[in-house]
Amino acid sequence: MDRIYINLKLFLTILFIINTLCVMSQPMAPKGYKWEVVKVLSDEFNDFDELKWNYSLWNYDAPNIMIKSQVSVKNGKLCIKAENHNDSVRWMKTGRIMSKAQISYPMYTECRMKAADISAYNTYWLNNGNSENRNEIDICENNANPNNPKTKHGIADFPYIMQSNIHHAVNGKNLRSPSAASTKFLSEKNKNKGKNFHEAYHTFGLYWEDDRKCHWFLDGEYVGFSSAQRKFTRELNIYFGLWSNSWDGFPNKKELDDNSKNTMYVDWIHTYKLCRKK
Repeated sequence: MDRIYINLKLFLTILFIINTLCVMSQPMAPKGYKWEVVKVLSDEFNDFDELKWNYSLWNYDAPNIMIKSQVSVKNGKLCIKAENHNDSVRWMKTGRIMSKAQISYPMYTECRMKAADISAYNTYWLNNGNSENRNEIDICENNANPNNPKTKHGIADFPYIMQSNIHHAVNGKNLRSPSAASTKFLSEKNKNKGKNFHEAYHTFGLYWEDDRKCHWFLDGEYVGFSSAQRKFTRELNIYFGLWSNSWDGFPNKKELDDNSKNTMYVDWIHTYKLCRKK
């Protein structure tokens, strides 16, 4: 397998050059290998496929409360909606789903997604475990309309930024390997250059190479990598979710009543495993 990974590193280097000429999907497979679709982790969202997805209803901190009814499939899109909830503490009802199947490296997954236009995180990620012990890969965490002007990237930049991260927690000690990419730095030929995440659909991708390395893709372009500080030891589920926190400011209740702003949309997800050609 070491030889496979060396060849893939060479192909990823080539991607830096060719991505300015055309939009790529998964990285090129090395000679003798191919990318094979993982059907249980791929979906066009023509309906809600209960053979592929579970509702994930554990809660983040208040004001979030995860409710099954906030997740739906309409017009070929997975919809996760945040709305006002009749509770003084958990006053923002929203949703999250997780795949029933799990996957490990080497793999590639990508989705086409449009963020909600509220102060909340639109998320596409992989996880197995809890806050004390887990392997987690955050492909995209984006707040497309933050309310807190003190947010670390600056309120003007944050709607354009795809935050990616690796978390590896053991007995409560979490080691992180963060990365960030902005649509403002996409190539000139990219139709999504400079577009924020709620005004257009964007494609987010992860190539999980080996027991440490993750490579990030945004709108068909290679935008960097992260290396885990511990080796990955678990197969992971894929998640989509919408939630808020105090770091970037909670959405106001008027935003949560606005159906033109309060929904995150996923057009499709495609996932692949690297397999030897027969």
